[in-house]
Amino acid sequence: MSTTAQTLLESKGKYQIVSVTPDQSTYEALKLMAAKDIGAIAVMEENHLLGLLTEREYARKIVLHGKTSRHTPVFDTMNRDFPKVGPEATLDECMRLITDRRFRYIAVLDGDQLLGLISIGDIVKHIIAQQQASIEHLERYISGI
Repeated sequence: MSTTAQTLLESKGKYQIVSVTPDQSTYEALKLMAAKDIGAIAVMEENHLLGLLTEREYARKIVLHGKTSRHTPVFDTMNRDFPKVGPEATLDECMRLITDRRFRYIAVLDGDQLLGLISIGDIVKHIIAQQQASIEHLERYISGI
């Protein structure tokens, strides 16, 4: 049975969605991202996901254009065209979408409700843990334990 996006979100433990509004400054969003030690933040208005702000968006839309994050609203910096999946999407589907679209984050939505964000790091960590469990199982089987 394949692991789903929902299962991966649940395995991350109690997951709190960190978000900003589109009218907040990019600087405020970056401060919150630093405080939470995250590389992406949801941009939401009235519980509706409008976009994602990532460190990459900041570098490309603020730094490279000589703008200042204190005076640029998140709305002007966020990405509106990011990968999205439903909770039933398999990790293989998520990995393919992230790889094909060259994004590091994917939004998991149940209808219009944001359930959470999954990073490529979350997927890799999960795959490594699954492989380690399989190796340990095979070692016990071979040893007869």
